[in-house]
Amino acid sequence: MRAIRAIRFYNFGSPTTQLKLEELPTPVLQPGEVLVEVHAASINPSDVKNILGVMENTTLPRTPGRDFAGVVVAGEPNLIGTEVWGTGGDIGFIRDGSHASHLVLPVAAIQPKPQNISMIQAATIGVRYITAWLSLIEAANLQPGETVLVVGGTGGVGKAAIQIAKWKGAKVLGTVRRESDYSIVETSGVDIVINLATENLNSAVLAATGGKGVDVVLDTVGGSMLENSMLTLSPRGRLVAISAPPKEAKICFDLRDFYHRELRLFGVDSRAFDVTQCGEILAELNPLFETNAILPPEAIVTYPLRGGIIAYEQVHNRTNVSQLVLTTNM
Repeated sequence: MRAIRAIRFYNFGSPTTQLKLEELPTPVLQPGEVLVEVHAASINPSDVKNILGVMENTTLPRTPGRDFAGVVVAGEPNLIGTEVWGTGGDIGFIRDGSHASHLVLPVAAIQPKPQNISMIQAATIGVRYITAWLSLIEAANLQPGETVLVVGGTGGVGKAAIQIAKWKGAKVLGTVRRESDYSIVETSGVDIVINLATENLNSAVLAATGGKGVDVVLDTVGGSMLENSMLTLSPRGRLVAISAPPKEAKICFDLRDFYHRELRLFGVDSRAFDVTQCGEILAELNPLFETNAILPPEAIVTYPLRGGIIAYEQVHNRTNVSQLVLTTNM
């Protein structure tokens, strides 16, 4: 096999100045490893933050990229030819990631992708849906018939969470910041849209729940929104936080109100789950995609690997609201 192609960075900084497309020697597989020919790999905001140096524990030089879909081409004979998908909090950070023509993975991480979605669609699932699953299913233990508030319903994790909550049998409220975003969350299946530009969050939630409040909040925004979100919870309600804006990493809330209402607060970090652990969650998500119980993102824009730096800059500058995917061997 010829040398592999990979986007690399040797120092932290802006994607334009630090990313380079290079050729690397063909990897030498160790026992228990396979080589995946990457067909598609999405670019997530965390990938950009990794280049900028605001993520923890990244070792350099490094090939970035968490999410991927491709085909096993070397390693365990019984796995060769298997179409796979995956993501991980280790790949792209402490081991080379998916923004390359090929990716070395442990055999235990290999998960067949859903047969009814394309490579490009499969490459958009990882970070978004695993974070939503960890938040709603594992942390909050969402139950059928409960009511969920998704703060940041237009984001990737927010839209995934809306679908997972509806599959679970919950009623879902989702927030937007402008009227033009209504259609984005409505297509995800949300029951009630709250426009934070014109509505008070707590008043709108109480009106939508008959004064009861919600059972679960997934706050994808963080900062001051967390305190506002806590006010919307019913007694013994659960709030899951997954993000902290750089300028609002520290917040305050009414501790007396917190314990009197017996609220629960959870933090979820998908980076704490390596590619093998994420594979176990994808195995649970697989049948949901194969039965169309949940659906992959629709707004996807693709770039060839050689256009990766341009794509990174678009994610960095938020000049494209679609999910950006690098196509490497298609």
